Amino acid sequence: MKKLFTLVFFFITIFHGQAQENTTKPSVFLDCQTNCFTTFLRQEHGYVNYKRERQGADVYILVTDQSASAGAREIQMIFDYNDLTIADDTIKYYRPANISEAEKRDLFLKSYKKGILPALLISDISDHIDYTVNEVEQDSTNTTDDTADPWKLWSFNLGLDLRVNGEASFNEQFYSGRFSASQVKEKYKFFVFTRYNLEQSTFTLSDGEEVKSENRRSTFFTQYVKSIGSRWSIGARAFAGSSSFGNTDFEAFFKPALEYNVFPYSESSTKRFSFLYSVGPEYKNYTEITVFDKLEETRWRQGLDVEFISTQQWGEIEFEIEFDQYLHDLSLYSISFNPNIELNIVRGLSLEFGGEISFVGDRINISKSEISDQDIILQNRQLDTNYSYFSYIGFNYRFGTRNNNIVNPRF
Repeated sequence: MKKLFTLVFFFITIFHGQAQENTTKPSVFLDCQTNCFTTFLRQEHGYVNYKRERQGADVYILVTDQSASAGAREIQMIFDYNDLTIADDTIKYYRPANISEAEKRDLFLKSYKKGILPALLISDISDHIDYTVNEVEQDSTNTTDDTADPWKLWSFNLGLDLRVNGEASFNEQFYSGRFSASQVKEKYKFFVFTRYNLEQSTFTLSDGEEVKSENRRSTFFTQYVKSIGSRWSIGARAFAGSSSFGNTDFEAFFKPALEYNVFPYSESSTKRFSFLYSVGPEYKNYTEITVFDKLEETRWRQGLDVEFISTQQWGEIEFEIEFDQYLHDLSLYSISFNPNIELNIVRGLSLEFGGEISFVGDRINISKSEISDQDIILQNRQLDTNYSYFSYIGFNYRFGTRNNNIVNPRF
């Protein structure tokens, strides 16, 4: 009996010691609208319990991103703490364009640790926390001062693509070259882009006849935007190019534009409601005479783009309305509506649906000559239509364990 008592006491002591060491970690749900490096995060920061569902999590983290200057990305992390004694926080940092994947992960982890610290400090593991402060240096990625920048905040990109594929009865070649340059400052931004595409295909039919297809497209686009306060912007867009598909040997436009955002631009990573109006002349020199008996024309055209985006805990809603109209004939216009919605309905269940529907009544470039069946099948020529559409719907339901801490990269 004495040995049995000693054995029972021994196990009770062990279990009691383990219970004391089994501390409760804060639970976290990551709502990632960009890459959150989740596997790396769970490996490097295992001081919290990562949840698959937002309901019941101690910390809800919404991660979004948007374009910044010189090809960089502005990453925004919103920390919503379930404990009312902690004020919600928003952390932003800038990720340079030409850095490695490892550097991107480290930058994300650094900001993540800052935001999660308040939840750790009120948890059971607060006594295990220590910290160090590295030598403070100026962070060049977070400054808009270009006095020490030899590039004066200019960023350039050059690309060349070649694709060749085929088989016994088919071969295809695709060639593409592109160049872009941009300068982005707080008060204005300037962007230039040019591209040339050539796609050639050859099909051998069953009777030995060869059918060839060729599409050429050249593009030059530039845009200047100047900030006017926290909600207004003014600028202009210009375009020049040609398209064998669009029946143009040369086309160009210049359009001044004005934009108003209901929300301040500083909040654009999570909500945006903007109205963009543009108007200006368009010149077209056609390859073949059009259905309006034109080989060349200059027409004034106006456009209005309405965009709404909201990313919240309940999900994301995004819609865009585009309206374009020729001023010489107001019956020549097009309008499209493009909604995309993601809803977190109940725990574990999300619904996604959306699409685009367009009324098309302004294709003045359509060739008057009859288009062959071969060109229709190969999509060598643009066809006239008065509408277009696409749609999608889907849902996802996740159930089972709520924890998401284990990392197993095997296979």
